[in-house]
Amino acid sequence: MAEKKIGASDYLALALYAFAGFGLEVLLSMVLPSILGVKSSEYTLLHQCIHWGITCLLWGSMAVFLIRLSKRKYDFDMMQLNAEPDAKGWLFAVVVSVIAIAATTIVWEGFKPVQEYKDAVRFVFQNIYYLFEAALILLTIAFGQKFGETLFKRGGLPYGGIFLALTWGLIHILLQGGATGVYAFFMSILYGTIYIMLKKNVRYSYLVIAVVFVL
Repeated sequence: MAEKKIGASDYLALALYAFAGFGLEVLLSMVLPSILGVKSSEYTLLHQCIHWGITCLLWGSMAVFLIRLSKRKYDFDMMQLNAEPDAKGWLFAVVVSVIAIAATTIVWEGFKPVQEYKDAVRFVFQNIYYLFEAALILLTIAFGQKFGETLFKRGGLPYGGIFLALTWGLIHILLQGGATGVYAFFMSILYGTIYIMLKKNVRYSYLVIAVVFVL
């Protein structure tokens, strides 16, 4: 039997799986209130931290599963994308990051971490939650980028950011309205651009995207 050729549709599937990982929190939000015996609108700090903790566990498990699946089944080891960005790439990545943080500051009407801060425990748990969400964002971008490059046979464009915008960004438009959705759409393109500017180096890209996402 001839070995199945790996194509764009396979990387599209991986990108969609990564995007579907965000939905695990939605499922948790439907189940957890019944388990805790309290409505989500009445969550105490403890309840919210439990929600964040379980979500991180689900997202982390999904990320590890997809990284291993892409390496084993599709011969795409994203952890080996270790090209060193050049000075120009770092410069553009920093500029894009500053633009992204500025946009977030405008949307939040102040520096996001300061605007969100209520107490130390909530701050720590929420930002750990953000770090795991950033991991899924990066996976969606990485697989989306591989899909675009395989389909169009041309690199250099932020296919991953566009894919994230059309999925994660679009969902924000549908669930949270136009303003938030447009912001998420815009940020998705910027995240994808950072990934390209840093030569798809997963470690550097995650670090920068996570910092931008938290701030």
